[in-house]
Amino acid sequence: MSASPTNIIDVNMPSTTGAAAKTQVLPSFSRNVERTLDPCVVLMKDLVGQYADSWKDKGGIYSLAQGVVYWKPPEQATVAMKEALDDIDSSLHLYGPDEGLESLREELCKKVAKENGLDDHHVMVTVGANQAYVNCVLTLMHDTDKCVVFAPYYFNHVMALQMTLPESSMVVGPSTDSSSAETSQEQRQQEDGTPDAVWLERALQNDPCIKVVTIVNPGNPTGTHLSRGLLQKIVDLCRQYNAWLVLDCTYEYFVPNSEFDGCFSDPHVLHIFSFSKAYALAGYRCGYLVIPKSAMGLYEQMMKVQDTIPIAPPRISQVAALASLSAGKEWVQSRVATLNTGRQAILEALRPLEKIIGGSGAMYVMGKLPLGENDKIMDDQEFASLLVKDFGVAVIPGSFCGFPGWIRVCYANLPPEQCLRAAERLADGLRTLIDGQ
Repeated sequence: MSASPTNIIDVNMPSTTGAAAKTQVLPSFSRNVERTLDPCVVLMKDLVGQYADSWKDKGGIYSLAQGVVYWKPPEQATVAMKEALDDIDSSLHLYGPDEGLESLREELCKKVAKENGLDDHHVMVTVGANQAYVNCVLTLMHDTDKCVVFAPYYFNHVMALQMTLPESSMVVGPSTDSSSAETSQEQRQQEDGTPDAVWLERALQNDPCIKVVTIVNPGNPTGTHLSRGLLQKIVDLCRQYNAWLVLDCTYEYFVPNSEFDGCFSDPHVLHIFSFSKAYALAGYRCGYLVIPKSAMGLYEQMMKVQDTIPIAPPRISQVAALASLSAGKEWVQSRVATLNTGRQAILEALRPLEKIIGGSGAMYVMGKLPLGENDKIMDDQEFASLLVKDFGVAVIPGSFCGFPGWIRVCYANLPPEQCLRAAERLADGLRTLIDGQ
């Protein structure tokens, strides 16, 4: 590995002798952080800002990039926060328990037991699901261990691995491809995007350094709802080869026309959940980890990480989360049902593409862009820039998800009527692209 670049800045050094300004050579940056992916959502927001003025009189730029929902938090959350802020005896300004407020954790224990079948588990409240995953990486992995993620992957999971561990620690597995000769044309167009369990078995057999496997279900960025049977096979493989399995269940309620059944009580399985999507609390940063009590010592070791990173999650965010739980699963599902219009419109907009992934879960669909000259993979970042500049719609380039030449489209961040207009812009952009080939 080559050395990190030297950082040179000009510094006006005060001097009583009248000496000229000196050039200071700074120490290098972390090599791990330097090779970490750039934050693609930040890049896309900057790009939208760059062209915002030119679209101001046309309804603005529609963002189908960041994974957020268009609805507001439950009224119960707003009321509870106002009451907490108005309480002169409030303890909102104080540190809370590292693991989260007892009142919230008690309700979460009831929730995961009733809805997810996780009875005998610890709950640790985190500053969003991303912090929960960092907790897992730092607690479960040695420098010589490896973690499996499946492409297309969730970029923040990969960034967490890149910035905390050696480059060799991440193993990228494939998703299954339904484009074989035996499948229909419709099946060939829409890949299922599920983790390849056959590949995983071989990888675990051949590499005893693999100690963690990461699965997002329903999938980000794939928008695919995984079957119970496939997940059970992965659970069994991880048990057989002595690996931890981290299941990110952030999108548990985003399963149209079906029920989420993706949790397992085995001692080697950890679950991550979030309030950001379902209850629209993204800005409040509140998630939680569910850790089996049968994994002796794991909770106690993870508390060291928890105490170091947030010390404790913010009290006000937990007040909002606790009140949101009272709105109930049905409150969330009624809003998720409104996403069907946008989902169908985005699928239709992507139909001219050769392959599509998603539509069965979460809030995403992925599409494969046509090949360029000499069958070269298209520059998805350049295409995403053109979509913003020329068509007023933003998406995430697939290269940030380990899928160059693809795009990820979110259909939840706009109300249905606006999502329809965004889908029209996306379709226009794709038609122009394909016609120009």
